[in-house]
Amino acid sequence: MMPEPQFKKSMALCLLLAAVAGAKELPDGAVRVEQARIVDSHGFERPMVAATIMIPAGWKGQGGISWQMNNSGCGPRTPHVSWSATSPDGISALQLLPEESWTGHNMMYPGMPQTQCPNVTITDMQQFVINYAQRHRPGSEIVDYRQRQDLVQQVQQYLPPQQALYGMETNQWVGAGEAILRYQYQGKAVRELLGVLAVFTHTRMSDGMGGVTETLSIATVPGYAYRAPDDQLDLEQVEMIRRSFRTHPNWQARMNQHHAKIARINAQGAADRARITAQANEEIRRMQQESWENYNASMDRNSREYSEYIRDTETYDSPSGGTVQLDNTYEHAWEMDDGSYVLTNDPSFNPGADLGLSGSKLQKTE
Repeated sequence: MMPEPQFKKSMALCLLLAAVAGAKELPDGAVRVEQARIVDSHGFERPMVAATIMIPAGWKGQGGISWQMNNSGCGPRTPHVSWSATSPDGISALQLLPEESWTGHNMMYPGMPQTQCPNVTITDMQQFVINYAQRHRPGSEIVDYRQRQDLVQQVQQYLPPQQALYGMETNQWVGAGEAILRYQYQGKAVRELLGVLAVFTHTRMSDGMGGVTETLSIATVPGYAYRAPDDQLDLEQVEMIRRSFRTHPNWQARMNQHHAKIARINAQGAADRARITAQANEEIRRMQQESWENYNASMDRNSREYSEYIRDTETYDSPSGGTVQLDNTYEHAWEMDDGSYVLTNDPSFNPGADLGLSGSKLQKTE
């Protein structure tokens, strides 16, 4: 006969193995996520959390905010986000793409000096997204495209109306779109959703010779890309992750101070250069920056309910203290003891029985 202590250990092991064998996967449509921090390690006197985003549990994030100087006048701005998260098998991935600036004009005069930047005159968002996808994923096949008018409406309201400055007519508008790409990655067929939102600034002014000079400025916010095996790209999950992105208010405040300082330097330098042109260019930059700052600030000024409405989130009381905002398209939310979250529409979900994990069901903040 087996000694009693050994017998108890054997029974405990059997019960554990039975529990693991009986554990199920997440219910259909449910997701398990954890919060990742995007850190700015070099911009200020100490590292700061610049933003947070939900990623699938078990994924590994890397990168942060890059302050690498770009003196070309086009492409990634300084600073810009450079961050990604990858699944354990390395096939699926989430990437936040750098903020970019592009310009174009109609000033094709003989002898005009050329720059290393392309003359970008794209004003249609679908064409811009196609160009964007071809630059970031060369060789991929674009199999679908969709406008994101909902994102346009969220941002367009913060842009100034058409106006005249220094004899120059200025008009701004927002575009947002997503492309579905297909390509081979590590020998496997994958699909990827790639999206971006951009602010277009178009100006017109007399050239003094009977003609009209037109310029176009395009500024993007961080783009986003989500890759998965060809038959596993879940657009609802991608959208949930996109909406979970949050800029940290302390970092945003420091960035606002940084941009204000740069603006003052530019304004001072304008006194020694072609003042009207420099002021006009600075006004365009200021309008674009203020549009984004006003949009971010509104999240703090307005009530929690309004913030939840435009972000499609719900605020829950966290058993570990404080609150957490999660996607509101799921009816039930659980916080696991390891810090991850499960979002599901299944009212019968039980983390202990279904996953072999312990956790607490979250209650909506009143």
